[in-house]
Amino acid sequence: SRPNDVITPDHAFIWQISITNINQSFSPRFLHVLVSRIADQFPLPTVETCLVPALKPYNRRCTVWSMGISWKSKEGFSTVIEMREDFQCLLCAVSTSNKTNINYSKLILSVINVITVACDEFCPSVSRVELITCPP
Repeated sequence: SRPNDVITPDHAFIWQISITNINQSFSPRFLHVLVSRIADQFPLPTVETCLVPALKPYNRRCTVWSMGISWKSKEGFSTVIEMREDFQCLLCAVSTSNKTNINYSKLILSVINVITVACDEFCPSVSRVELITCPP
């Protein structure tokens, strides 16, 4: 189930990709592949012992629900990626207490790159627009 308040006003950076044609939507397959790719690349491995050795590389410190994923990095960045229920909008929100950290910008760009590559691969005919919101 979705964690409470995963995207809050204190997120320092919010990027979204939205469908511009009301008759189109992102596919559930796109979301599933995206969450798998994000989980594989960004959240830290858990320190807990995994009971199934073959799954140990996939045991990550993140929260996954039917419409998204969230995690915290070792640098203290909190990241949330969530598809809206109508499959018309995908949000990526990142927050940190240290906005001057160069790794903050690198993380944002890396996550956006993974999202856009997956979108191009699984939703090539979808008309979309990208928007950025940076709360003060």
